[in-house]
Amino acid sequence: MKNIITTIPKSKFKTWELGERVCRQCDGETLHDGQPWFWTIRIVRPPKQQMIGALCYMIYNARVRGYFDIVDVDDVANWSFHTPTKAGKVIVLANWHPVHDGLEMTGFQGWRYTYLRP
Repeated sequence: MKNIITTIPKSKFKTWELGERVCRQCDGETLHDGQPWFWTIRIVRPPKQQMIGALCYMIYNARVRGYFDIVDVDDVANWSFHTPTKAGKVIVLANWHPVHDGLEMTGFQGWRYTYLRP
């Protein structure tokens, strides 16, 4: 099973400390407005590989900061905070695992397959 790697845009969080605080809350159990928190990635075309059970590494400011467990791949329409008129899928992530002294990685946006392992 291949894992994937994706980027967190710096425009989403001004500092990594703020971004990491949000990542830690995305465990599928912490409640926000009565709903459990998950991290989702909206994609037009889902990966061809089976993704449930794989890992999703996260890059912020050109460094691998940690990874989530992929718990589901679902239609965008089932996630109310995404624009409902857009077609596509979301990759649903939970359980943040920080990586200290992460690898430097630059040169892409979006997602791609990776052979990184914990």
